Amino acid sequence: MDLFGVFDISSAGMSVEQSRLAVAASNLANARTSSGVDGMAYQPLKAVVQATSYAGVEAGLAAESLPRPVVQSVVPTEAPPRLAYDPGHPDADERGFVAKPGVDSLSTMMELISVSRGYEANLRAFDVTRHLLQSTIDMGNSR
Repeated sequence: MDLFGVFDISSAGMSVEQSRLAVAASNLANARTSSGVDGMAYQPLKAVVQATSYAGVEAGLAAESLPRPVVQSVVPTEAPPRLAYDPGHPDADERGFVAKPGVDSLSTMMELISVSRGYEANLRAFDVTRHLLQSTIDMGNSR
């Protein structure tokens, strides 16, 4: 594997973490809503991440096929709605229950921590590789 492949993989990983962050933020923002603009209840989302092969070919050197993460799609989850008793709410049913999205705020917050750490790890790999390349260039210039 060449060093430039690390840049591609790290940037792809940061892109995936950015998508996961957007999905988690959307879920948290809509966790307490009872209906959307279209009148339908919000359905929690999840990002489906898939590894695709990346054939790194730079400077005429063929590298082995490397896995590269990409967000394949953002799909609704199968989480059932939470029922909250609020008979005065305009969206309450005949028994006085309001259907709220099945967003588990605690697990979503834990996912945000995971997203943050994943982004930091990819950024660190990117920076270390950049530093190694810069050091190599500096050694070549000092000759």
